[in-house]
Amino acid sequence: MMNTQKVKLLKEITNKQFQLNVDHRSRTAEHVAARAICYKILKDHCDMTNTFIGRQFNKNHATIIHAIEEFPWMLKADREMERIYRKILNKWLIKCEECTDTNSDVLKKDLLKLEERNNLLNLALIEMKEKVDKLTKMTESLKKLEKSIPENRLQRIEKKLSDIVNGVF
Repeated sequence: MMNTQKVKLLKEITNKQFQLNVDHRSRTAEHVAARAICYKILKDHCDMTNTFIGRQFNKNHATIIHAIEEFPWMLKADREMERIYRKILNKWLIKCEECTDTNSDVLKKDLLKLEERNNLLNLALIEMKEKVDKLTKMTESLKKLEKSIPENRLQRIEKKLSDIVNGVF
């Protein structure tokens, strides 16, 4: 899941929980708390920069730094906020797990690894086909040989071959 999608999903969950819009330019305690929860989750769980988080909320990076620094104090002052924070975090983590990571750098690396694996598998497949062809030819030769040997001699030859293979002379 791309970072912008993670932000969008977190905003949706937070808006629903607080019954407000975190993008609304308001300084009410509820709006400030809702945005602080978003900032904290994005910083701790996505390693996003303060500048990136700020852009997603039309805020300055310093606003993000301040909110994250104040976050522990906000939780101590409001136990209900801590419960809401944990609820939002859990919902968001579950939803994020349902989505795949589409970070282009990660995908490119994964694609290169898969291509390399595919090439190795193709080489192994070619080798196996060659072995199967060789064994098929050998089997055909042995069938022809078997048909040309009289039955009474065939049993003695099979016994001698078995002794040789099993190390009994």
